Amino acid sequence: ELGCGTGRLGIPLLQQGIDYTGLDPMPQMLEHARRKARELPAQWIEADARSFQLGGQYQLIFDNGAAFVHVRERADHEAILACVREHLAPNGRFVLAIHMMQPTAMQDRDERVWFSYVDHLGQDVTVSGTERFEVATQIFHEDAIRRWHGADGQEVRRLAPLARRIFFPPEVDALLHYNGFTVVERYGDWDRSPLTNESPRMIFVATKR
Repeated sequence: ELGCGTGRLGIPLLQQGIDYTGLDPMPQMLEHARRKARELPAQWIEADARSFQLGGQYQLIFDNGAAFVHVRERADHEAILACVREHLAPNGRFVLAIHMMQPTAMQDRDERVWFSYVDHLGQDVTVSGTERFEVATQIFHEDAIRRWHGADGQEVRRLAPLARRIFFPPEVDALLHYNGFTVVERYGDWDRSPLTNESPRMIFVATKR
């Protein structure tokens, strides 16, 4: 898995007895994944999706939108695809899932509350954010702001900026085609429903040529 993070998807696969390798550039994420996985036989590898070298090939490589959308330039996307192609077995499958943003969501928004939760210390945390879309680059910027009150009663504020490259299905088709892949299936969600204008995501299943 490219961009495995803390093992949200990988650990359930391991629990089903599936051989699994998780790749992520963030050591903190991987350490959390190792703690969660405990004795499950996973490989958690710190590496960049654009340049990883694992010395083997895999029947399945997948990215659930954690790697591909977080780099901005075409050269970066092509570098990811080159690494995937090198590590994909001759009859293997590459699955690329990307959130499909509706045009109505591609607009600037002032700060608004997104959700709230109670953290592990029992503190009420409110999460709000701002949104900004760059038409010229297709980059969607989100600034997530967490607020809670410390032991002294003062408000604590933490800002977490996030930038994602927005894709449309024909773009992904073209990137895969011109980088040595053949798309064999397209879906609009994990239930294998067709890809339509209303689909929440675009899922491409591809083989290498």
